[in-house]
Formats: sequence, structure tokens, C-alpha cells
Amino acid sequence: MIFEIHAEKNKDDKKIFFYDNEKNTLSDDTGYIYEYSEEKQQDKKSIEYIPFSKDLPLKKRRLAKLVKIQLGLSCNYSCDYCSQKFVERPKETNSKDIENFMKLFNELDFSEELGLKIEFWGGEPFVYWKTLKPLAEALREKFSTWGTPPHFSVITNGSLLTEDICAWLYAMGFSVSISHDGPGQFLRGPDPFDDPEKRRAILDLYETLKPIGRISFNAMLASKNISRKDIHAWFIKFTGDPDVQLGEGGFVDAYDQDGIDNSLETKQDHFAFRRTAFNDIFSTDGYIGFNGILGKIDAFTNDILKHNEAKYLNQKCGMDDESTISIDLRGNVITCQNTSAIEVSNNGESHLGGNLADFDNVELRSATHWSNRPNCSDCPVLHICRGACMYLDGKYWESTCNNAFSDAIPLFALSIEKITGGYIPSYIVNPHLPLDRQDIWGTFLEHPETPRKKVIPIKVITDKKSVVEGIEVYEKSTIIEGPQC
Repeated sequence: MIFEIHAEKNKDDKKIFFYDNEKNTLSDDTGYIYEYSEEKQQDKKSIEYIPFSKDLPLKKRRLAKLVKIQLGLSCNYSCDYCSQKFVERPKETNSKDIENFMKLFNELDFSEELGLKIEFWGGEPFVYWKTLKPLAEALREKFSTWGTPPHFSVITNGSLLTEDICAWLYAMGFSVSISHDGPGQFLRGPDPFDDPEKRRAILDLYETLKPIGRISFNAMLASKNISRKDIHAWFIKFTGDPDVQLGEGGFVDAYDQDGIDNSLETKQDHFAFRRTAFNDIFSTDGYIGFNGILGKIDAFTNDILKHNEAKYLNQKCGMDDESTISIDLRGNVITCQNTSAIEVSNNGESHLGGNLADFDNVELRSATHWSNRPNCSDCPVLHICRGACMYLDGKYWESTCNNAFSDAIPLFALSIEKITGGYIPSYIVNPHLPLDRQDIWGTFLEHPETPRKKVIPIKVITDKKSVVEGIEVYEKSTIIEGPQC
């Protein structure tokens, strides 16, 4: 698909470029193609995607390079836009399941030369501390002969960290990410930083792991928390570290009604966010702390200059990689760590893809590749967005797609500006794009808002009545939808 891009350095210096998202090439109106030298062109991606869907299931390899272990979905918090909030909870596992899990884990193959990463996921992983600790130690022992042991990592809300747990994480070589939205934490849920003891434990862990590059704060953007620059400033103040490392940094996906409620709703909301996202990076020369976001700009720039074609493009989450696998402690292979073996995907298929005990028959029908989405192939930001969440459908996919476009288009513009020596895109001409996507910053056209029917949900959230390993946790949330208005 060819996109005509109108860009300018200033009001007196304007230029038209042409971007081909299939071949991933950028040219100007003279026909000049922006590219690396022939020597650099040799280093291109070469593995073509497999267009999986429920009719062409996604398979996995025994040789695993990234294993995501789902300990369980219980959490001591019930945050507003949690991706697991409405997921069906399986029966809890515990430390007694470790022995059988290790037997099933041996069905996978591993290579020290290729390396191995193991991620431990919840819910809140430290709800499962009595299971997590012996499990990680058993896995460390399994690979004790490796000169370079597997890399362990965990994402936590930080509320259950103690001095002993922090010491163990350091000794075991864990990388730790703490989920917190900075000035927008009130949108997510409770704030562990309000408790002086928890705050001190988190800061102590940060001061220990930061010098060795093993900690970050993971913040998400939402409709009332749209500035990466503001989030960065908040964490600098919190840590006292001008070089604080921030992870994630993307706009929330709409996994449920709460996700939709935290999404960008009106066209003006989208334009305001795009302008903020661009200016946060452009005006600070990238000093925003979110290295992953800056990495997306660099990766897209690199892929254009190398002409890495769309046929080699993988999914955003990486779960389409056949060497990346998500499993629970029963050895069930699931779509990703945010699902469960008894949950049904938005496309009507189970998130359960099989079991390690019968690995040859593992296949996932719960996800849709970007090439099977109706609009992805016709989108200029395909190489940045990379299909958003691969298991969403219906209104959740529509809202997520809109968020993802507005999240990616400022990065697209920043990359084009970098490649062309200062020309900032302002308008994209293509009949397949809605006008509010062609007019990047909302400055050329009138954009009347379309009245939208909105479901008014009454959320029924259970009290803390379940206990896992001695910790009170929330059960699955439910909603009762009210009348449309």
C-alpha cells in the first residue's frame, strides 16, 4: 500500500514523500529512495510470518528461547484496566505442583548457545511467593551447568516486596519491573508508594538493581495520563535519579469495558494525544526515560533504510514466535500470560492450546495474525503497531486499534523526520484511511464527532474473600451492563 505523505520543516519548506508499507520503502517526489549502503542492506530479516488464525492454528517449537510461566491470576489489587481482571480463574496451584511441573518442563528443549529467558507471571507473582521461590530455585538448579544461566524476570505491583524477598531477587539474578503509572496511578488502582514501609523497600531495591541494569518502573498511558514527559518527571522526583529507567510506555489495550473507558474516545482526544506524544519526545530530544518507545522509532527507521518488508513482520507481543511459549504450572500451553486455560478468547476459541505432555499436538486457535485483520495491511503504522493484541476481537479490537494508531503515528512522524533531515509529516493521502487518520494532528480538516452509544456498566467487584498462600486476593470481576444512551 502506497501512502502520500505531506511534510514540512516550516511553512516555507514543504515536501511530499511516498511510503510503501509492504516493501517498507520511503522515497521523495524526485524518486530518491532513502536507504542504507549496499553493505548494510545485506543484513535483513529473512523469516516470513505465518498467517495464523483459528483456522490455521499457531504452533510452537520444542526448542524454547523464552518461557513465560503463569503462576496464577490472583492479585491483592483489583486495578481498573487490568488485562486479567475479567479472565476466568483456574483452580489454584501451589508448591506441591512443582515436581510434576519440572517433569513436564523437560518436554521442552533448550540451548545455552541460543540462550533462555524465563519470566514469572501472576496476577501478582508475589501472592505466590511460597511457590515462586522453590520453583525458581528448582529451575536455577536445572541449568546449573550452564556457563551463562537463563535470565529470570518478574513484573510486580511492588506491594508485597520485603527485605528478604528483595535480597533473594538480587541473589537469584532477577530483573524486576514495578508496575506503576506515576501521576496516573490513581487510574490504575491502589498506590503501594503511599505506604512508607513499602515505598522504602521499593526504593532500596531500585538503588540495588539500577546500577546493574536490572530494574525499571513500567508505566502505561491512558486517556487521563497521556504525557510520557510528565510520567518521566514524576519518577525522577520519586527516585531522585535523572536517569530513571521506565518500561512499557504504550497506550492501554482495551481488554474489557474498563479498558474502553480508559481509551481515547473522541477524535479531539486522539489529536491531543498525538500532539502531546510527538512534542514530549521532539522537544526533549528523546529525554523521556522510555527507552523502549525510543527503540521503536530507531527500529522503524532501521527497517525502512534496510527495506525490511512486511512479510517478515512479527506481532507486537512476540507471542507468535514459535520459540516463545506461555505455560501454567499444570503444563498447559496458553495464548499468553494474561489468559488462562479455562478462558475463551474473543474469537470464540479456548486459550488452551494443549499440554506439554502432548507437545506435538499443541496448537493455538485463539489468536489472529495482523495479516488476517481487515485494516492492518492498509495502515501506514503497521511496522510500529505490529497488529496490537493478537487475541482481541469486536469492540475491544476496534478500541485497541484506534488507541494503537494514535500511539504509533507520532513515532512514525518522528522516524520520518529523522530519515529526511527535519521534515515532519502532517497529512497522509490514502483513500483507505479515515480522514481523522489522514490528518495526523487534526490541523487541516474539520472533524465532526459522531455520537456514540455507550454502555453504562455497573461493575460488581467481589470483596477480598479468597486467600492464596495466606494473602487475601480479589476474585474474577464481573459487570452488569446498563441501558445504552
